[in-house]
Amino acid sequence: MQKNLGVKDYQSMQILSARPEKLILMLYDGAIRFIQQGIKAIEENNIEVSHYNLLRSQNIMVELIASLNFEKGGELAVNLFRIYEFMHYTLVQANIKKDAEQLERICDQLKRLRESWVQALKKEEKERANGVSGQDEDPDSKPKSAKNIRLKG
Repeated sequence: MQKNLGVKDYQSMQILSARPEKLILMLYDGAIRFIQQGIKAIEENNIEVSHYNLLRSQNIMVELIASLNFEKGGELAVNLFRIYEFMHYTLVQANIKKDAEQLERICDQLKRLRESWVQALKKEEKERANGVSGQDEDPDSKPKSAKNIRLKG
């Protein structure tokens, strides 16, 4: 029991100390993991476990939607909202129908989004390391990256 408390404390500290951009990666990772666990449970005909994991992935999609900053993210935030909304709807339907095929598709899409987010973070870190602040540039002329989609709060 004590060992689990230590793990939970460590996980909580990771979340509390993470940059907002890193939290998005953690959300992607969690959604992917819960969908995969849901698929496995469906294949094992374990309805309760599949439902529990798919609900967790649905909740993560709601968090991803809530994290969007439409003022700073502009069109990219709107597009992500549409994608997340579609994924959430599909997760709900797949959970009701226990449709592993739909879940695989959403999981693949999430993996692609996660990889895109990783690339945007790498680009931002590289720009930061090179001293490119983007302050003097026309905001419409530079590509949207992770720093343009800051989380609320």
